[in-house]
Amino acid sequence: MIMILIAVACVAFGLFLWLGLIISLAGKGSAVTGALSGAVIFAIMAGIGAGLLFGYPTYRVWEQGKQGEAALAKATQDRQIKVQEAEAEMEAASKQAEANKILGQSVREYPEAMEQKWVEAIEKTQNQVIYLPTEASVPVTESSRMAVKKQEEK
Repeated sequence: MIMILIAVACVAFGLFLWLGLIISLAGKGSAVTGALSGAVIFAIMAGIGAGLLFGYPTYRVWEQGKQGEAALAKATQDRQIKVQEAEAEMEAASKQAEANKILGQSVREYPEAMEQKWVEAIEKTQNQVIYLPTEASVPVTESSRMAVKKQEEK
């Protein structure tokens, strides 16, 4: 509705300019020049009014189409990103499973490797009690030694 009012205002403005030129130049003897100049101005304003009246709705449809295309492109790109992330996670999980399989096979074939890792872990420990299983898988406890150590710290 507002576009119709704007278009009518443009046409009316052109008509008033045309009539104004005819009236102002009529007294000077150049009415034909005023009429032609006014007709040109009126045609320009009528063209602007028609362009607004018919062109703006077409522009709105085109703009909405472009917004839809942009939303579709974004959704497609987001989906592709998610697919690539999922593929990367699957590949990482596959590589981790393969590494676990190789590690398990290595431990079965070379048990001394686990003993070496155990020694390395013990080297890194400080102020910790390590219980070693005996023949009956019962740990040898040293609770009395730890109690003495706590008393010495106090």
